[in-house]
Amino acid sequence: MNAQFSRRTVLKRFTGVVAGAALLTTGEGLLTPLAAQAADNSWNKSRSANGWDVLPGPSSGAATYDIPGTNLHVTLREGDVGTVLSYVAQRFHYDVAELEAGRGQIIGYSDALHVKADFESNHLSGTALALYPESYPLGVKGNLFPYQVTAIRDILAELQGVIKWGGDMEPAKESTFFVDVSPGSTKLAQVAETLRQWRLTPGKGAGTQNIEDPKRISAAKKLAGKQAA
Repeated sequence: MNAQFSRRTVLKRFTGVVAGAALLTTGEGLLTPLAAQAADNSWNKSRSANGWDVLPGPSSGAATYDIPGTNLHVTLREGDVGTVLSYVAQRFHYDVAELEAGRGQIIGYSDALHVKADFESNHLSGTALALYPESYPLGVKGNLFPYQVTAIRDILAELQGVIKWGGDMEPAKESTFFVDVSPGSTKLAQVAETLRQWRLTPGKGAGTQNIEDPKRISAAKKLAGKQAA
């Protein structure tokens, strides 16, 4: 707990560096939920919005992944997708907000066909992850402090842009992360393999990053400029 707190304290010193690229308000005032004005739409396509095949069920192409550092689990598309998105959850836990049982839902694969924004359909293909969507709902910006946005930007850059944050979508959903490359992506496979190797290598992976590194900050800002546009 103390180590995690100190990492967040360090991040707070750099709130202005990347947060500006996030195009968000600070946590001081929430905007009116756009989602409240939207009706559910039934997703009846064979592919989710990001181009991946909709899974027929959790036993067909999905698997349960541990979230390291917690006693929590999430069902995601099996293979590279699950490897990368479970890492997103791990880093979110260490650097953004602690994931705890009972605090809210953690959603990966879902067979719920009703969506209010097209990118929510990515859950149907097991290629999306929502961390406490009730706390960070669709259509509301400003749920996160700037230092938390800085950490999220670092996560996205570390994963070389294969994951996109719902905070950059319109309407925004700051709880959501989803695969932003096509099936068969070489970059996704490379990133996933790197993460697998990190798990076997002491001093690598989540909890070891120096987010103060100017190169990391520069990379995060550069990617934010593309993804938040």
